[in-house]
Amino acid sequence: MSRKILVAVPDLFFNTRIVATARQLGVEVETCAPDQLAERCAVAQPALAIVDLQVPDNLEAVRALRRAAATRALRVVGFYSHVDHATRAAALEAGVTEVLPRSAFTTRLALLLAGEPR
Repeated sequence: MSRKILVAVPDLFFNTRIVATARQLGVEVETCAPDQLAERCAVAQPALAIVDLQVPDNLEAVRALRRAAATRALRVVGFYSHVDHATRAAALEAGVTEVLPRSAFTTRLALLLAGEPR
């Protein structure tokens, strides 16, 4: 069975990059809106969720993941603009597992999708 990830990234550029890289690695990918993230993760049981932290609804989606027993331990990687320290702090408080600047996220994308350890 292939590794599955869920992606809540409405930015077309980053979404396309994530999906293309996942397919090259043989990783199954599903995209969803932030308001569907908790429900889709509970059903699909992915190995990883990726969120764009510039989307305010994604922080609430992560909080919902952390409240539900089925998704509480899910690895969530979020990316943000490197100058937005408030978003980074809010993401950590919400329960995002790994908070990365966009540049670091892009550099590590293939490793993250392949299951690089935390």
